[in-house]
Amino acid sequence: MKMPEYRIHKYIENVSEAEFLGHHIVHDFDRFLRIELNEILLEHQTNDLKIYFDISSINRVMMFRVLAELSRLCRSNYKLKILYCPAAFSEPDWRFPQIESLGPIGPEFSGYNADPSKPLCLILGLGFEPGVSMGIISQLEPSASFCFWGTGSDSRFDQAVRRANFDFEFTGFNTRTISYIVSDPQGSFQMIESLIYGLARNFNVILVPMGPKIFSFLAYLLALTYPGDLAIWRAQQRRIQPSDAKPDKNAVYARLDIPTLKHRAEEQSRMLGQVRS
Repeated sequence: MKMPEYRIHKYIENVSEAEFLGHHIVHDFDRFLRIELNEILLEHQTNDLKIYFDISSINRVMMFRVLAELSRLCRSNYKLKILYCPAAFSEPDWRFPQIESLGPIGPEFSGYNADPSKPLCLILGLGFEPGVSMGIISQLEPSASFCFWGTGSDSRFDQAVRRANFDFEFTGFNTRTISYIVSDPQGSFQMIESLIYGLARNFNVILVPMGPKIFSFLAYLLALTYPGDLAIWRAQQRRIQPSDAKPDKNAVYARLDIPTLKHRAEEQSRMLGQVRS
C-alpha cells in the first residue's frame, strides 16, 4: 500500500523496489478497502488463507482502517498475523515538532459512551518526539495519566525516550510511567487491558498511541475490547525534515484469534449504529 505521496524518506526507492519484485501496488487506498480487499479474500474463501499484515511503515489512520476491514471480512478459518519490524536506532531530531491536530482517529474510536460527569484519564504511548507528550498532557489536563514506553530493542532508544520526555518528570500533573516490552505484544496487551478494566468504571479514558507502531496495534485491540468506552486519539505532528529509518534485525509477530476479533468488531459496529440511530 502506497502512503500519501509526500515523497519523504526512501519513498521513491521503496516503490521502485516493490515494482521490480512484481508486487501489486495499491495506488487507491480507499478503493482497495472498499472493493479490492474483499475480492481478494473471496477468491480464497474455501482455503485456509494465511494473511500477514506488516504495520512497520504504515501510518496509524491507515493501520486502523485496514485492521477494521480485516476484522469484518476475515473468515474463522483464516490465519491472521501482524508483523512489526522495529527501526534501527538513529539519533533523533531534537527540535520540538508542532502538534497540528489532536483528536479521535475515527468516529468508532471517539469514546461515544463517555459520561461527562466522570474525570478524564489519559493513557499515552511515549515516543522520542521532544515535548509532544508534555504538550498533550498540558492541553488535555487529565486527572491522571499513565505513560507507556517501549523497551527491549535497543538501550539507546530507552535513553532517547527519557530525554525527549524530560526524564519522565511531568511536573504539576498526576502521572505514572510504565514500561512495556515491544517484543511481547500479548503480555503488553494483558497489562494495559487490566489497567483500563480498573479505570473505565471511574474515568473517561483516552488513549493516544505514540512511539512504536506495535503500541498502536494494541490500541486497536483495546478499542474493540471496550467499544464506546475507550477513545483512541491521534496526535498529528509536523517536522520540517522528518528523519529516515532503517529496519532492525529482529521482527515481532502477533497472531490474532479471528472468531474473537470478528465478534468484537461486530459488537463495536452494533453499538455505534445504536448511537447514530
